[in-house]
Amino acid sequence: MSKSKENHVGMSLRQISEGQLLKYTNMMKGWQNRWFVLDPRTGMLEYFMSEAERKQRPRASLHLAGAIVVPSEEDSYTFSVNAANENSFKLRATDAKERQHWINRLRVVAQAHTQVLAESNPPLFRDHSQLSSSNLSTSSAISASPHNTGPSQKMLSCNLTVLDAFSGVRDYLRRVECEHQRLVHDIESLPSSGSTTTCTDTEILILKATSQATLLCLEQCLAILHYQQQQPTKPVKVNSAGSSPLLGYSNSKKSMEFKQISDSPRLRSESAVSVLSDKNLANVGAYSSDTNESSSVPVLDDESQYVPIAEESLSPIAQEMGNEEYKGRTLKLLSQLKLGTELTKVNLPVFCCEPRSLLQVIADAFRQPHLLLKMAKESDADHRMAMVVQWYLGCIRACHLEMTAARKPFNPVLGEIFKCIWNMKDEDSGEMLVFRFLAEQVSHNPPVSAFHFECPQRGLSVHGNLSIKAKFMGMYVGVALGGDLVLELPPHKQSQEGDTEKYEMTFPMLYLRSFLSEPWLEFGGKINVNCSESRSSAGIVFQTKPFYGGKPHQATAEIKTHSGNTAARISGDWMSGVMEMSWVNGQSESIDLETVGEWLEKKIRRICDQADDESYKLWHPVRQNLVSGDFQMATEHKRMIEERSREKERKRHNQGMSFCATYFEPNNDLWVRKK
Repeated sequence: MSKSKENHVGMSLRQISEGQLLKYTNMMKGWQNRWFVLDPRTGMLEYFMSEAERKQRPRASLHLAGAIVVPSEEDSYTFSVNAANENSFKLRATDAKERQHWINRLRVVAQAHTQVLAESNPPLFRDHSQLSSSNLSTSSAISASPHNTGPSQKMLSCNLTVLDAFSGVRDYLRRVECEHQRLVHDIESLPSSGSTTTCTDTEILILKATSQATLLCLEQCLAILHYQQQQPTKPVKVNSAGSSPLLGYSNSKKSMEFKQISDSPRLRSESAVSVLSDKNLANVGAYSSDTNESSSVPVLDDESQYVPIAEESLSPIAQEMGNEEYKGRTLKLLSQLKLGTELTKVNLPVFCCEPRSLLQVIADAFRQPHLLLKMAKESDADHRMAMVVQWYLGCIRACHLEMTAARKPFNPVLGEIFKCIWNMKDEDSGEMLVFRFLAEQVSHNPPVSAFHFECPQRGLSVHGNLSIKAKFMGMYVGVALGGDLVLELPPHKQSQEGDTEKYEMTFPMLYLRSFLSEPWLEFGGKINVNCSESRSSAGIVFQTKPFYGGKPHQATAEIKTHSGNTAARISGDWMSGVMEMSWVNGQSESIDLETVGEWLEKKIRRICDQADDESYKLWHPVRQNLVSGDFQMATEHKRMIEERSREKERKRHNQGMSFCATYFEPNNDLWVRKK
């Protein structure tokens, strides 16, 4: 190719490309025509409803830094664009030639902007001739370079063996890149049509795309490793553009931040480090093939590692799309179910789920621990039991309020773990207290979740296990919440033996009503609370709403003394939080579960610090696509997570091994935390 022709091609690739493509929206709407615009300068792929809306705000966009463009195996017209933030477009061209045209342009732009990120943390030496065989000459060459005044200090601190290793890897990557270019050249030299192998054959396109994706992934991994080598003890920082400490950068500021990357080398470096360290490391770990069941996470985590969690919920568009699919798919699903079918074994569509795991739902029940501190200081056994009842109702209420739109949380996979903490200031002593929560999925069939909640500074804890069995009952779904809950309080002053008080209780039934119109949840049934140390007890009855009239979310409770006599009664709407407590001596008081104490801010570790089996990291790809309304990608990521868990179970079965929980062990009918 002549030099003038090369310049012409280079200029054309830097120009804005636009045109009409079919975009897959969802299962209900299918493929729809959209107007796409590719801007090589900003690296953004945007789409509009039509060409007439070209100057308006785009409906959605993807930044192509770190993106992978993959031709589909379905036909010769379809391809997908998978961005580094796990969003994706599934597109279809009019013919194979147009598809290849878009793929070529998208890959050129993606490669250019990915290189900007990779060069923010380049290998220590681009010119390998600077590395001689002599260690002395190597170090002197580093110090003598006038362009390495700042980085040279970091280079000198690196072990020369590590430097040689990075150089060797870079040499291998250059050889791989040469082989990849030969492969691309040979493929493009094939005829575009005919009876023999063509350059548009499905297998050939897959081979070319796989080679490009592999090379790109290896280069990015090298940049990540090099960054960690230069700053081995430096924690991941929030970038200057106001990004999330968990995810690197917020979706609402992506285009502005990447524009800043192009304009400022300093911001480019900070943003690139944030994207590579948080996002890519999280994604690499999400589908790791490591079959080692033991978690590398330490038993006691440093409190400083925890940061506030940003609660995520479905966007209005995602909720609308989910409701549309919900009604149609629900009717189809119900037509295949028989009365009494156990839904625990039915794989429900992902749009029926809320963006979090069941282990996170359990944690939300303990966000209001203020009553625990008060009951630990209460000297009267009957008043302590009354506080236990209030605390239990508050936990049920907190859990119910977090389950928005009556959606089902993700079923935890075997070995899944969730850890979080809350910080609260003791009003009496002024001491800052730490409440820790740990949950683990200890059994898959039947599904059992074990959990442990404690405040080591005050010697109080809550532990238990929860198993769920849901059945289709025609007009509603009944969910049996099996398991036990044990609250342990430290010895009080009037205790003769100085033993801890244990309050044992169970869980009520959960009902899903009106799932064909406006689904809502309610609890029903009776649970008992018993304390063998004080010999006091309580019974709580959750009343279901009658078919005609009546009020929902009503509950009554009766507290009994050690002699079996009634000490007090509680009644009211536990959902609103306003209830009435009457003592047998004539005293009465109003209970407001809302004002017992504010909900504490939940904190978790950053995704880059979490293990592969921790809930927030494990379900992150599903959660992101579910929140954005991409139910197809959410379903695919969910399937991959579940399939990986099944593969681990098959390997254990073939090796004659059984699953061993990391943090919990069985003790009679209860799972308790390992000592």
